Amino acid sequence: MLRLVAELYYIRELSLKEISEITSLSPATISRMNRLARERKVVTISVAAADSNFGELAADLTSRLGTQFIITPGHRVDPVNQARICGAAAAPFVLERLPFDGIVGVSAGHTINGMLASLRKAPRPRLGILPLMGGWNAAYPHLDANTLVRDMADRFQATAYPLHAPALCDNLETRRTILLNDTVRATTERWDHLDVAVYGVGAPGMLRTSTFAWTGSADDAIAREFAELGVVGNILGHLYDVNGKLITHEWTARLITVSLEQLARIKTSIAVLSGDDKVRALVGLARTGLSSLIITDDLTAQSTLQYLADEARASARSDRGKTTEKKPAATKR
Repeated sequence: MLRLVAELYYIRELSLKEISEITSLSPATISRMNRLARERKVVTISVAAADSNFGELAADLTSRLGTQFIITPGHRVDPVNQARICGAAAAPFVLERLPFDGIVGVSAGHTINGMLASLRKAPRPRLGILPLMGGWNAAYPHLDANTLVRDMADRFQATAYPLHAPALCDNLETRRTILLNDTVRATTERWDHLDVAVYGVGAPGMLRTSTFAWTGSADDAIAREFAELGVVGNILGHLYDVNGKLITHEWTARLITVSLEQLARIKTSIAVLSGDDKVRALVGLARTGLSSLIITDDLTAQSTLQYLADEARASARSDRGKTTEKKPAATKR
C-alpha cells in the first residue's frame, strides 16, 4: 500500500484529495505515508544541479584575492532577503565542513539566520555550539545569537553554550567585570578551543537591524568616525579597511567578542555575505587573511570582480601620473 500511495502521488501526480477518494484513506494518513515512503527510501528525491557553473567565478576571485571562495546562486531582491537566500544556499557547504566532535562558534544576523534555518538535521551529539560574540535583541530574534545557537544545537542534538552578556559594554571596567562572571567564562573560555567559526560580516551603511545596530553603535557620530578611518567592514566587531588593514578603536575594545588572536588560530573560518553594499567589505575581509573560506552569491561575486577591475585601472592611472611627475623636463640647446 505504501508503494501504491507513493506512486499515485509522485508518479501519477494525483492530489491528496484524489488519492483519498480512491483509497478511502484520509489526506493526513496519505501525507504520513508519503513521509514514511521517503524515510524508507521507497521514494528518493533529487534536485538537478544548477544550470550555471560558478567554479570559474570562484577560481577567479580566489586567484585575485588569495582566499578560497564558494559561489552560490543569487537573487536580486531586497538586502535582507538576499542575505537570507545566500545563507540558505551556503548551508550544505557549511554542513560538510562541520566536525562531528569539537567546538563551533557562530555569529548572528540575517545571513547566518538564513543559513541555520536551512541546515538539515544531522545528529552530532559530541558537538558544542556557542556564540562568537555577546548580544541579544528581543525585538529582532535573528540578532539573538543565543537563540540561533540553541536552534542549531537542537538540529544536531548537540550541546549549546549560551553567552549571557551584551555585545558592547559602556566602558572597559564593565567589560572586565562581565568577563570575570563564571557563567560568562564557561562560554568565553571555549573560544580558545574553536574548531570552526561561521559568521556574517558587518559593513557601514547597512540596515538599522544590522551588526552595527545590535552592537550598540548605530549612531551618526561613530559612523562618521569609522568613515574617516576608512572602515569598510567588521568581522565580529574587528574593524578593517579595503586593503585588509585592521583598525584599532576603543569601540572594539569595549566589545565582548572573540579576539583576533583566537580568530587567527581557527583552521576553518567561514564568512558568509552578499549584497552590493558588502563588496568593499568582502574585498577587505579577503585581504585580512582571517577567513579560510568566503561564501557569497554570483551577483556579489560579479560586482566584486568589477570593483577589482576598477581598482586596478585607478591604480594604473595613479602610477602613470607619478611617472610623469618624476620625468625631468627636456632642456633646450
